[in-house]
Amino acid sequence: MMDVNDEHATGIEKRRYQRFRCSLKMTFTILSSADTTPFEYGVASSKDLSEAGVCIFTEHNIRVPILMQLNISLPVRPFHLLVLAKALRCTRNETSGLYEVGLKFVGILPPEFKRLVRDLAPVVESESGESVQSPESEA
Repeated sequence: MMDVNDEHATGIEKRRYQRFRCSLKMTFTILSSADTTPFEYGVASSKDLSEAGVCIFTEHNIRVPILMQLNISLPVRPFHLLVLAKALRCTRNETSGLYEVGLKFVGILPPEFKRLVRDLAPVVESESGESVQSPESEA
């Protein structure tokens, strides 16, 4: 019997926060790993962003779980956003050859973070494929 609460069985995601598609440039620093140098650096771009985490594309195969510091360039602000995140998954995209890394934010995020997320992606697609204003960005 199929469990209707199973995300994989139903195709329904169990996300606490809405994800917004956006392509943000960033650099990252790997902060902890027993078998690497203390600090490894790389560049990435985001696939999507939420209040809980970010999915990125990079040329680097990231070992998981691992703590990373992200320095995200923000087009809507004249500064960068510096956050800590834990890499939870890393898979290679056969078409592009890049690695897709799922990261969950850890620690305290800047107080203005929710507003920044809304500013970055005010328009989302409805299930029918039409562009609609997201409820959060109307406030």
